[in-house]
Amino acid sequence: MPRHWRLAAALFFTLGAGLANAQAPSPVALADVQRMKCTFTLMATGTWDKNAPSAEVTKASLSMQFDAIDTQDGTANVVDVTSSSAGAPHITVRLLGDNLHFLAMNVSGAVYLTTVFADKESRSGGSFKAVHTRHEFTPVRLTGWTSRPEQYYGYCEILK
Repeated sequence: MPRHWRLAAALFFTLGAGLANAQAPSPVALADVQRMKCTFTLMATGTWDKNAPSAEVTKASLSMQFDAIDTQDGTANVVDVTSSSAGAPHITVRLLGDNLHFLAMNVSGAVYLTTVFADKESRSGGSFKAVHTRHEFTPVRLTGWTSRPEQYYGYCEILK
């Protein structure tokens, strides 16, 4: 093999290996998280008035903390910091793409879902954009209780 071909082949393999390493995905920011605290300051409540869907947006003050997060086994514990009450007995955790999802379902039929978005913009400030959704409906509205579908908007931060 002529010398210039050997040089070209060596250069190709050297650069090719470097490009392959450069394209390897970076570790997901939320994959190893064990504890998070989330604070939500805005909420939308949905309902059906006169058989037409409607929503009301208001300020909120909801905090919760996720502990013992295990993205490999898909489990976590949650405490509603706002009311200091324990959350659902079983939380399912899924890391999909860069986003971390916490799903709670209880025997009454309610479903709660919290999603933490690991986009670059929110990571730079030390907190992550997040949304918390409660899927419940009761015929009678009770003050202080979730009786209509609710969606909360805020941020979550990693606790050490």
